[in-house]
Amino acid sequence: MLVESYYRGHRIEVRAVPVNGRWDRVRIHRAVSDDKPYVETVTCRKMTAELAETRAAIYARRWVSVYGVD
Repeated sequence: MLVESYYRGHRIEVRAVPVNGRWDRVRIHRAVSDDKPYVETVTCRKMTAELAETRAAIYARRWVSVYGVD
């Protein structure tokens, strides 16, 4: 699990799940507060959990930069 505690006011948590021998279906949890979480699933099909989580964290940061304004 990869956690970035503060990125532009958001907390980013990334967790990879093994599927058919690869790491896939990475869940990205972004929360401005405990009352308003946002969870998204990204398909990435990487060889290691670390690589899948790193790529998903990059995606999450991009999402926050574009859409993360409340």
